[in-house]
Amino acid sequence: MTTPVPVPPPTVALSPTPKLRHFPDRDRYELWSGDELVGVEGYERRADGTLVLLHTVVTEKYGRAGFARLLVSSVLDELMAEGTKIVPVCTYVQKFLERFPQYQSALAAD
Repeated sequence: MTTPVPVPPPTVALSPTPKLRHFPDRDRYELWSGDELVGVEGYERRADGTLVLLHTVVTEKYGRAGFARLLVSSVLDELMAEGTKIVPVCTYVQKFLERFPQYQSALAAD
């Protein structure tokens, strides 16, 4: 088992605390602080239930402050709790998985 690497919180505190919302009809997860969109994780669901993570986007206002990291870790935590496997097409998610090896178990088998 790999040693978990703590995922640092964003460098900016938001009130209210950002919450992850899932919009399966739009094939995406969204991170919201109150009524303000912070970021989006888009995906495509395969017939076997695997999610292909396509892109990670954080609004310009919240860029470079750790919110992409929060978005991806929140999505992966939820998917792992559900037992859903992923294929990371998004380069940000690929690099995130290298940095935080505890999420490697979410990867779908080749």
